[in-house]
Amino acid sequence: MDLRACLKLFAENGNLHRIKARVSTDLELAALCRDEFSRGGGAALLFEQLLGFRFRGAANLFGSETRMAQILRSRCFADKLLTVLNAEQGTAAERLGKAVELSSPRKMTQHPLWRAQEDATLLDLPAVRSWPQEKQPYFTMPLVVSRCSLTGVQNLGLYRVQILDGHRAAINLRPNSGAGEHLAVAEKRRVKLPVALVFGGDPALPWLASAPLPSGCDEYRLFQTLFDEELPLANGCSQDLCVPADAEFVVEGVISPGLTCREGPFGNHTGSYVSRSDCPLFEMTSIAWREQAIMPFTVVGPPPSENIYLARTTESLIRVMLKIDFPEIVDIKIPDSTAFHGATLLKVAPLGQKKSRLIDMLWHNSPLQKAKLLVLFDEDIELDNYAQAWWRLVNQLDGSRIYRQGGQVAIDATGVDPQRLVVEDGTTTELINRRRQEYDG
Repeated sequence: MDLRACLKLFAENGNLHRIKARVSTDLELAALCRDEFSRGGGAALLFEQLLGFRFRGAANLFGSETRMAQILRSRCFADKLLTVLNAEQGTAAERLGKAVELSSPRKMTQHPLWRAQEDATLLDLPAVRSWPQEKQPYFTMPLVVSRCSLTGVQNLGLYRVQILDGHRAAINLRPNSGAGEHLAVAEKRRVKLPVALVFGGDPALPWLASAPLPSGCDEYRLFQTLFDEELPLANGCSQDLCVPADAEFVVEGVISPGLTCREGPFGNHTGSYVSRSDCPLFEMTSIAWREQAIMPFTVVGPPPSENIYLARTTESLIRVMLKIDFPEIVDIKIPDSTAFHGATLLKVAPLGQKKSRLIDMLWHNSPLQKAKLLVLFDEDIELDNYAQAWWRLVNQLDGSRIYRQGGQVAIDATGVDPQRLVVEDGTTTELINRRRQEYDG
């Protein structure tokens, strides 16, 4: 299912709003997206005319549970994840690796839907300025494809990209990301890192690109495992990379070792503008696009925003993986407002003196290793009830229950004796229920 098929599906279900008026990508488009999402998620948006560009734009694709379920081909995607992982043995990472190995090999086509555009530049592509203090436009939903020069393994990531001029851009690759690891290898070997920015293709790919998958896990083959579909792939125009053949746009280029630039300011999910002085510099080598191409956008900023539905899908994956590797974890909840910091509430079985060991392992060898905050609760706490969780946390808080690692914090709010909990008397509750009509009369 490519982007166009997805939009058609949304339209058939009354979940697509076509905006035929001419819309500017400078602040106006982002404000319209936020306004639409504020209406309980709203509809996906198809912008028929983007001021100054020959292309259309699509946004708010992930902005509701209904649309996310259609993109993931299931209303119970967590069950699908569980089925895939339970079919194998070993740790969660090992099971994912085995599932990918069993998937069909990639099939390449010599006839992608996009075509190289000889005289095109980055300035020909619609990018957005979402917030007033952003000085230059951004691509907000590019799938970033990179290849390790040592192993040949590809990675699919989701990173913001700021256009600097017609042939250069800043890609916010972090050192501990998949593409960041590839860049570190390239710099050590003093070779250029090949990179492709892919826009469009199957809408499930942005979730796979953002999910905390084990290093080296092939996102394309995992796609085939999860959705039981072949993903159409093709060779790039100017770089030795494998990219979706049904993409709307494919921008290829290189990052040279040690070549950086200043990126930002960018209004991100922290609610503040962020900048970076050492951002990897991308130099374009080719651009390709489909006929009547559609540029996908997402609007980043203070929560709530549409990307929380991507985060909830990731939460499902993390829950399944943690329960495999840490049987003492009963359940988890990642609050929407802190989803992209990994802040996680964990319901755990009685651990005795092993709590610090669990926290240490979560920080060093789990999908939560980057989490800024972890909070452990007893099994009687309902994690969806934030008021109850907050009440328990505050009442259990003291210095001996706080763990730190660099900028990360974990808090142990467990250990409440069930016999000492203040609860209603069962006999009295039964009496009141039995006499309810007497009281009401």
